[in-house]
Amino acid sequence: MMREITVTQVERCNMVIFLLGSIGIGVLTRDVMAFFSFAVASAIVILNFRLLKRIIGRLILRQEIARKDLFLTLPAKFLLLLGILTVVVIYGNINPLYFLLGLSTVFISILVSQLLPVFSSSSQRRQDNGA
Repeated sequence: MMREITVTQVERCNMVIFLLGSIGIGVLTRDVMAFFSFAVASAIVILNFRLLKRIIGRLILRQEIARKDLFLTLPAKFLLLLGILTVVVIYGNINPLYFLLGLSTVFISILVSQLLPVFSSSSQRRQDNGA
C-alpha cells in the first residue's frame, strides 16, 4: 500500500538527491562535464517541478479554473522547459548519460519518498500514523 506523500517531502528529497548526486558524481568520476551535466539537468527538472507546483496551487486556490490557465499557462511552461532543454542539449557540451540521470531526479525522489517508510523502524511508523 502506498502512503500519501506531500509535495514538500518530494521537494526536500529532490534537493538531497541533487546535492548528493552532484557531489557523488563529481567525486566518483572526477569529470567536470559529468558533474555539470547531472547538476544542470537536475536543476532544470527541480525548477520545473516547483513551477508546476505553483501553477497547480494557484489553480486549486481559485474555485474556478479559467480556460486561459489550462490553454496558456501550462503549455507556456512546457514550451519554456522544452526550449531550455533544447538550448542545453544543442549548445551545452554535456554528457548524455549523466544528463539523463539528472533529468530523472524528480522520479527518483518520488520513489525514495514512497520507499522510505519501508526502511524506517516500526515504532517510527506508528508514531507517524498516530497508532
